[in-house]
Amino acid sequence: MVTVHIPWSSKTNSNATWNEITASVVEHFGLPGDKYTTELSADYMNFIFNNDHDGLLCKLLVSEYT
Repeated sequence: MVTVHIPWSSKTNSNATWNEITASVVEHFGLPGDKYTTELSADYMNFIFNNDHDGLLCKLLVSEYT
């Protein structure tokens, strides 16, 4: 299992940025459920991947925001 942790920060402080992040993840991996689940809090969003390869690919995909 691989967790991709994206904190709420100045880099991710707009709705447009979060729309871009989530759209990219959904485009590449589909909706949460089969390949990954999500976890939200007031401080971060986590994408928790079942497959290490998918998790690494997602880390690279959203690396500019982490």
